[in-house]
Amino acid sequence: MVRGLAAGADEGDDAGALDVEAAAAAWWRRLSSPYDREIFLLAVPALFSVLLDPIMGMVSTAIIGSKLGTAPLAAVGLVTICFNFSNFIWNFLLYTTTPRIAAAAACNDEAGVSRIAAQGLWLAGAIGLSMTLLLSTQCPRIFAAMGAAPEVVAPAVAYMRARCLASPAILGYYVLSGTFRGFKDTRTPLAAGMFSNVLHLGLLLALVFGLGWGVAGAGLATSISHWAGLAYLLATMLGRGNIKASDLARPPVWHDVAPMLRNGLFLSTRSLLAMGSLMWATRLIAGFGAVGLAAHEILRQIWVFSNQAFTSLDIATQSLVAFHLGKADRRSAADVFRRTLGLAVTAGVLILGLLLAGRGSLPGVFTQDPAVVRQVSLVLPLIAAFMPLDAAASVMDGVLLGSQEAGWMGQTMVFTAAACACGLVLCQRMQWPIVAIWFVIKFLTVGRLIGNTWRLWSRSGPLASELRAAPAAAPAQ
Repeated sequence: MVRGLAAGADEGDDAGALDVEAAAAAWWRRLSSPYDREIFLLAVPALFSVLLDPIMGMVSTAIIGSKLGTAPLAAVGLVTICFNFSNFIWNFLLYTTTPRIAAAAACNDEAGVSRIAAQGLWLAGAIGLSMTLLLSTQCPRIFAAMGAAPEVVAPAVAYMRARCLASPAILGYYVLSGTFRGFKDTRTPLAAGMFSNVLHLGLLLALVFGLGWGVAGAGLATSISHWAGLAYLLATMLGRGNIKASDLARPPVWHDVAPMLRNGLFLSTRSLLAMGSLMWATRLIAGFGAVGLAAHEILRQIWVFSNQAFTSLDIATQSLVAFHLGKADRRSAADVFRRTLGLAVTAGVLILGLLLAGRGSLPGVFTQDPAVVRQVSLVLPLIAAFMPLDAAASVMDGVLLGSQEAGWMGQTMVFTAAACACGLVLCQRMQWPIVAIWFVIKFLTVGRLIGNTWRLWSRSGPLASELRAAPAAAPAQ
């Protein structure tokens, strides 16, 4: 009897253990997704890739702020806003390249891939050279129009004239990064970024500390590193045969680039309005003097760095949605979006907590000026609170870009920028502080989120019926 009871107990324990294992397996299946491997193979290298530039930007900011002083730091912040604006409005070169390359890659059209990439590089070169000439000659007037203090203008001009040499390289990098994303390859841009940023750090130390060239040396170090990154990607593409020298040597005709420019017009309008709103806000903050501009630059660096987790999922979403749509697999595209949206919002909540926890110590990484530290500490909780919304809006951007919904995105930004403009006018008239201006800047996130949500779940949305259906059991191969 005793042996029988013992045997029964053992069997019961085994059955209980199996039940626990089955429950754990079922719980894990609910938390995981069959698309996770593909998403993370794209998102993890993309995360490290997009973190590289903000990290180096933060390193440059810390070096300049701690070694050169508040006025040079304010100058770098002012130039960074203007320079990013001048390049960001052309980022359609990245976002229009990815879905076109993905469609060609899904059909194994190697000749089409080469032509698309070469056409994009020609456009990037022409636009980039024009921007270099414009910025180098007109930057004193630009800074004066933005209301920069006299002690900020001189270092800002020196930094801009060295930094703007990189414009053609940055736009060319957009094209080649979009090409690799179209192939669902985010590892090669990561390798190029690592090479570029290691070179950047070495040049920054050599030119700023070794030769004592100040902010001009910092700008030149950045420009050289951008050209090195472009050379790395181009050499890789040529070596793999993804782009042919004959296509690079032949300027594109109008009908070849017209579709890219047409979609680019909507995306450039969107970028122009978004960056214009940020520049307007910077113009208002410049009225608070060097302390206000320095705090604004630190906050901008923290904001940009924190958003890179969402940007990496945005990249994965765009690449996978474009690839699946290129194969006419709308169900898988919708399921990828569901998963990346959940991951992004979760990441946003975690980053919110980290920023709040670091509110007291994080500003001291960039500056020892007590006035600047106080301003940063005041605004940081506001930036943290919007992180989950930033996350959702970013991933939705990826779906719409992968679906080539540039027109809708441009229209959404028109209304969003109008709301932001009304807020900035009110800030200017009421002389509200920096925290109020940053609250208005976040209108850009809220407007994008509302517009993207409306489009994706409307009856005419690119994935409307699929998003209302149950998720697929497994990804399409």
